[in-house]
Amino acid sequence: MKTSFLAVSLVCLALVGCGGGATGPDEHVVSGEVTFKGEPVENGRILFRQTEGSQQAFSGEINKGAYSLKTAPGKMHVEITASRIIPGKFDNSNGTPEPVGEMYIPAKYNSKSELTAEVVAGQKNKFDFALTEK
Repeated sequence: MKTSFLAVSLVCLALVGCGGGATGPDEHVVSGEVTFKGEPVENGRILFRQTEGSQQAFSGEINKGAYSLKTAPGKMHVEITASRIIPGKFDNSNGTPEPVGEMYIPAKYNSKSELTAEVVAGQKNKFDFALTEK
């Protein structure tokens, strides 16, 4: 009986100890449209990285050109990536033909991106990105 009382007491203390603290980072919804050469990016990823402080990153999916994710407020560096299957091209290195994909968004929008956005608390944070080939 003494053991079960101790076990119940520890569970109660653990539950009480987990509440009441900070509720997590201050995050805000960010959304928008991403197009490449005038067409919606079918499937991809968008990343917002803080330019100051911890440089925390927030990422979300792009689906049929649209994205929506939560980020902390502040100035952000933005990177966009997407890949697609190259029609008629296959890799046979493992004995079976596998479709070959390509990253088709230019580096100036991802690994060498100069895209930026500023997420402002209490405002509608909608950022559209119209990407070009050159």
